[in-house]
Amino acid sequence: MRKDKRRLLLLTQDRRLLEDSKAALENESRHLVEVRDPGMLPPMLDRGADLVIIDMSLPLKSLEACAVELNAHRNMPVLVLYAVSAEDWHRVSPGNPLEEVLETPFAPELLQDAVERLLEKGQFLGGKDFVGRSPLIQELRESILQIASAPITVLLIGESGVGKDAVAYALHQYSQRRDRPFKPINCAAIPENLLENELFGHEKGAFTDAKAQYRGIFEQADGGTVFLDEIGEMSLMAQVRLLRVLEQREVTRIGGHNPVSVDIRVIAATNKDLQQAVSQREFRLDLYHRLKVVELEIPPLRRRPQDIPQLIQHFLTQLSPKKGPRFEGFSSSAMDLLLEYDWPGNVRELRNLVEHLIFLGPRGKVEPGDLLSHLEKPSAVPRQLPVPTNKTVDQSERELIYFALLDLKREVSELRHILEERSLEAAPPPAAEPIYPLEDAAFAAAEPEKAPPTPSIALSGRTLKDLEKEAIEHALNQVGGNRKRAAQALGIGVRTLYRKLEEYGLK
Repeated sequence: MRKDKRRLLLLTQDRRLLEDSKAALENESRHLVEVRDPGMLPPMLDRGADLVIIDMSLPLKSLEACAVELNAHRNMPVLVLYAVSAEDWHRVSPGNPLEEVLETPFAPELLQDAVERLLEKGQFLGGKDFVGRSPLIQELRESILQIASAPITVLLIGESGVGKDAVAYALHQYSQRRDRPFKPINCAAIPENLLENELFGHEKGAFTDAKAQYRGIFEQADGGTVFLDEIGEMSLMAQVRLLRVLEQREVTRIGGHNPVSVDIRVIAATNKDLQQAVSQREFRLDLYHRLKVVELEIPPLRRRPQDIPQLIQHFLTQLSPKKGPRFEGFSSSAMDLLLEYDWPGNVRELRNLVEHLIFLGPRGKVEPGDLLSHLEKPSAVPRQLPVPTNKTVDQSERELIYFALLDLKREVSELRHILEERSLEAAPPPAAEPIYPLEDAAFAAAEPEKAPPTPSIALSGRTLKDLEKEAIEHALNQVGGNRKRAAQALGIGVRTLYRKLEEYGLK
């Protein structure tokens, strides 16, 4: 048997069912294995399998044993074949997003379609086309498979760049509408006066340039799925028309009077707080409730850093040129820095970084110094395109100066912390003497009789930079070179530590 053949296990004692199943499923890419005794299922699963087919005519105790064993293999696709009813299986099975039932006798093509569909779902749950092994992303995959088959509206919640479009497409791909159109539209990218036209279409002569009838996206996607990205940016007038589509499954073109029936599923997405938008009368409450029949949250990348190495490898496979890629990977310290970064731009930001390094990065392994210019911006401030504000140039400049002073204060505070630790190691001050923080220096100068004694540090010609370098070296030695723990011991951020290591030539 070829190593790449799919191994299918069929639990049955019905010779006719076995022969029919083999005739329908056996080919150069699939191999069907008979399992007559359910007690043999555990070792057969341990040897490796891609799908389990269960004959409902087995005794109830055998079905119960199969259900218990399969519950320990949640990523295993299961197809249940029944002649009268599948109720006995539903009673003993805890439920699985990779589970389907099929009535016997069956047409061969129906069995083939069910098996292929389940095998594809199994690959998806294993990480194909939706990268990551963290518990959060695995839970998201299971939710997608559970929701996909239900004919309900879904609202996707998540920050910019988390992959809401990929989730929307997966919901379509694993639904019964997969063979029909998937029509995405970004509500924030289309001017308000054109969005309604794109969504609902228009009749000939509806306005000056309407020289022909135009079918909007809802009509184009008939039988399929419409993905409304950034729905929080939709105008109130368009929201009214959308609500009518969701409730009545009808579309009236601009300039028209006759409604057109449409069979569509709507998936919406937003990075805004729609509840807040409702309270501010920017979003309709009735539409909000109609959209959030199911609300699915996509976790940001900072909550699943363990997925970063796999995502990087995925992007390298996608983006690397076939000949002569200059990118040779990350050093261990550079990877540590990526794992510590907050990724305000999420998966999109990581992809853009990998793409930049592939074509414009250094030759050889990427070091922390090669990343600082990309990752040094404060994680609390998302990287966005400039947007118009109501502030004057002077006000904007004052804000920039203010934030620069905040950064300077942070750096001074970190330096003070390092010097205080060195001072305490060299000559601890008496407990009875007060120690004034730097920001209270003015008060200390006003009361000289209470001023603390100057710690007796023999500088021997050393500068503050020398002391800072020694403090960093000492901290690294104390924690065995672990940069994250060293940064915690020094009371500074990991990115600041990497910058200092680069500045002082420490590795």
